[in-house]
Amino acid sequence: MIDAVQSLLTWADREPQRPLLSAGGRTYSYAAVVSQAGGVVAQLRGAGFERGQHVAMLLEDYDSFFVSMYAIWLAGGVAVPLNTSLPASDIEWLIGKARPAFLLVPASGAKLPAGAAQVAAAASQASPAPARLVVDLPEAPPQPPAFTPVGADETAMIMFTSGTTGVPKGVRQTLAGISVNAGHVSAELGLTAEDRIFVNTPPYFTSGICHFLTLLAAGGSTVGHAGFFFGQNLLAEMEAMGCTGFGGAPAHLVRVVEPLEEAQPTGGLRFWISSGDHLPVRVIEKTLAVLPGVALYNMYGLTEVSGRLCVLPADEIGRREGSVGRPIHDMTVTVRRPDLAPAAAGEVGEIYVDGPLVMQGYLDEPEITARTLTPHGLRTGDFGRQDEDGYLWIEGRQDDIFKRGGEKVSTVHIQQGLMSLGMFRDAAVLSVEDEILGRVPVAFVVPADDEPFKGTQVLKRLKSVLPATHLPSRVVALEAIPRTGSGKAIQAQLLATLEQG
Repeated sequence: MIDAVQSLLTWADREPQRPLLSAGGRTYSYAAVVSQAGGVVAQLRGAGFERGQHVAMLLEDYDSFFVSMYAIWLAGGVAVPLNTSLPASDIEWLIGKARPAFLLVPASGAKLPAGAAQVAAAASQASPAPARLVVDLPEAPPQPPAFTPVGADETAMIMFTSGTTGVPKGVRQTLAGISVNAGHVSAELGLTAEDRIFVNTPPYFTSGICHFLTLLAAGGSTVGHAGFFFGQNLLAEMEAMGCTGFGGAPAHLVRVVEPLEEAQPTGGLRFWISSGDHLPVRVIEKTLAVLPGVALYNMYGLTEVSGRLCVLPADEIGRREGSVGRPIHDMTVTVRRPDLAPAAAGEVGEIYVDGPLVMQGYLDEPEITARTLTPHGLRTGDFGRQDEDGYLWIEGRQDDIFKRGGEKVSTVHIQQGLMSLGMFRDAAVLSVEDEILGRVPVAFVVPADDEPFKGTQVLKRLKSVLPATHLPSRVVALEAIPRTGSGKAIQAQLLATLEQG
């Protein structure tokens, strides 16, 4: 196995000028990333860094983030990405949990997260307070430092879960797990050194890191660009940057294909990766119609397995609509009943995962780790079903499947039904308490146009695609669904909107 560190060094030695990353109007070759990472290693060692220490990254620019991530690995440290969009109090909590020896922040004048002063102040209050180190992407010193990289079976990263439904947990991942995951996905996609992926997802999310490492495994390159693009604007931007693929959440694909009415010229674009949330069948069908010749890959992943877990090949997406595919090499997925017996084909149950890519455990959470890493494998908390061939369909998280007056209801099915109407650009569904029925679904939608609509009109049309038990009790129109950088709906904000009337 060639790990992610050795892959970088090998490509930098073999083809030093090959482009690896384009971000912020700058392009970095493989050799340039190694050189600048060496400069950050020298900075760390000059500040007293010791091998095995945690180094947190409060960085949102793609170049400073990925250069620093590799610098930490080359120095033998543990990288701790921080979500820069979080409130200062949340970042303080994450820093206190991870106990980093160093906190990497961007150079003066570079992008800073909102409320940067409060974030810096919060970090300084953590106990013990990490030493702050400014990352200005220096060139390597005249005498490049000797690298003592993190070992394949050592912890290389602590990636915090999004915490959209609870307290974030620090997932401990080995370099081998991260590297093998990227290599397997690269092989599934048939990537080559000529491929280049466009990524909107912030670099500190698992998906952003996965896209970068997956292309690196093949000697390819990444274009990192923050902020959503729409329709033909995104297609034009990718063509201008010479991209052959795109990686993002279903929300990205929805925003691109919904405004389009006819097939688009796609230039050199050959593949599109969708992961992070449910991809509606209607969006799949429209994508195949308006982006002909583009291979669409639907994926399912978990931070707890270093990224991607299942991949649906592009040639299966029309025959197995809505499926997230089968597990990647060496990984197994089992759907189990409440008594832990394997579910029958087509039967909904909880998803368990086993194989070499499963995490080491949650940081300083032995009880949660013990409940999650079971004799049957990693208990995901996701529910789904498999067909006779082992293809997986996701039904949602435990909270996404609930009983309404004794009948099981899936928020994922409701969301798919809403999107099938062609009335909305985006939708999300939550269950809320009800005095009579126990829990009922509430739909949040973004209308496709400015025309007003009535909830009764929506419900009438939904009756043709959903059973009565799945009809929302309310339909709430919003200008946009609040989502994380990885595309997941932020439930707390939706509930707050509902409480505010």
